[in-house]
Amino acid sequence: MRKVEMIEKLKNDPNDRAFVMIALFIAGFLLIFLLNNVTTHFELGTWLYRETRIFPTFPPAGNDFRVGYYRPAFYLIDTRFSAIGPNGTYPSNYPPLVALSSLPYALFDMTTAYAIHVVLLIAANLACLIMALIFVKKIIFLKTGLEEFSVNIISFILFFLVASYIFSSYFFFYSIERGNTDIFALFYCFCSFWVLIKNPNKIWLQVILLSVAVHFKIYPIILFALLFFKHGKKLILPTVIVNVIFLFCLGPNMAWAFLKSMSSGGEGVGIGNAWSNVANHASYSFSIGIDSSSGEYLSNTFFLIWAISFLVPLLIWGITTIAVILSKYDVTKAILIFMSSIPLMGLLPTVSMDYKLVINGAAIILLTGLITKLFITKFAWFDVIQVLLLIGVFLMMSRSYAFIPNTMVFIQNKYIWLLFLEIFMALNIFRYLKRFSANKSESIEIG
Repeated sequence: MRKVEMIEKLKNDPNDRAFVMIALFIAGFLLIFLLNNVTTHFELGTWLYRETRIFPTFPPAGNDFRVGYYRPAFYLIDTRFSAIGPNGTYPSNYPPLVALSSLPYALFDMTTAYAIHVVLLIAANLACLIMALIFVKKIIFLKTGLEEFSVNIISFILFFLVASYIFSSYFFFYSIERGNTDIFALFYCFCSFWVLIKNPNKIWLQVILLSVAVHFKIYPIILFALLFFKHGKKLILPTVIVNVIFLFCLGPNMAWAFLKSMSSGGEGVGIGNAWSNVANHASYSFSIGIDSSSGEYLSNTFFLIWAISFLVPLLIWGITTIAVILSKYDVTKAILIFMSSIPLMGLLPTVSMDYKLVINGAAIILLTGLITKLFITKFAWFDVIQVLLLIGVFLMMSRSYAFIPNTMVFIQNKYIWLLFLEIFMALNIFRYLKRFSANKSESIEIG
C-alpha cells in the first residue's frame, strides 16, 4: 500500500519527480566516478594499487599544440607568411585560419605558450558547460510547474554533476595532455548559437562565428543546417563569402596545401590515414577495428562496415532534424537540433580521437535537462529506466580503453557509446515534439 501511495504521489507532485530524477543522476555520476577513477587502480587477484596509463602519451606534453599551433605560427613569422612548415611545407591537418589565429602564442616560448593554452582549454570547457546550463535553465525548463528557486537548484546540480564527470574523465586528461582544441571549435559553435537565440537577425555574425568553428575543426559544418532552418536562402551569400575569405586568408597556395592534406592518407586525415586505432571513435576507425576478414584495411568487408557505421548515425540525426524542421521554428527546437548534432561531430569524420569526447559535456547537460523536464511534467517509468541506461553509456564513454579487454573492441571503442548517446537524444526529441507541440516566442531572454 505504501508503495502505491508513493507512486501516486510521484504522479501528482512535480517537486517529488524532480527530486527522484536528481537523486538518480547524483547516484549515477557518483558510481561512474568510483568505477572509473577509484576501483580501476586496484589489480584484481593481487589487489595491488597500480597506476595504469589510460591513453598514449607523447612527451613533452602538448604535442598537438606544438605541432599544430605553435610551430605553424613560428614558421609563419619566420617565412613572412609564406609557409607554416620548413621548406615551404604544410605539415598540418588544420585549415589556414588556425595558423593565423595562433600567432599570439609566438610571443612566448613554447612551454609558456602551452601553459597558457591549457588555461584557455579549461576556460573554454567551462564556458561551454555554462552556456549549456543557461539554455537548460532559461529555455528547456520553461513551464515545468516548479518555482524559480527549485529550477535554479536543479540546474546547478546538473551543471556540477556533468562538470565533475567531464573534468574527471580520461578523455579530458587526454585533451589537456595533447593540447587539443576541439573544445575551442565547440565554443565558437555555442557563440554562434547564442547570437542566433539572442539576436536572430544578425545573420553575418552567426555565420562568422560558426565559420571560425568550421575552420578550426571542419565537422561543425553540420550546424549550418540549423542556421538554414532559421534563415533559409538568406544564409547562402554570407556563408560563401565568409568561408572563402577564411580558406584563402593565407593565400591560394596554403589553401590548396590544406585541401591536399585533408584528402591524403598517412599523416593526413583521408582514407588510409595513420590515426586509426582503439582511441579513435570515428566510424572509419571503428570499422577498421572490427574488420577481421583480411589483413588489409581497405577490403570490401571494411567498406561495407564503414558504410553502415557512417550512415546509421547520419540517418538518425537526419530523421530527427527533419522532424524538428517540419514544425515551426522556435528556440527550444533549435536547441534540440544543436544538441543532437554534437555526437554526430565525432562519428562522421575519419579521425576522431577520444580527446574530442570533451565536446559532449555540453550536450549531456542539455540531454539531462531535457529528460528532467519530461519527467517533471509527466511521470513515466521510461524516464527512470532510460536514466539508468544512460548512466551506463556515460560510464563507458569516460572509461579508458585500457580497462577494457582488447578482445571486446565493440565496447572498447567509443563509437558505439556515442551512437547510443545520439539514439537517446533522438528518442527524447521525438517525445518532446509529441508532448509540447505549441511554439514558444523566439525572443527569450538568456542573459
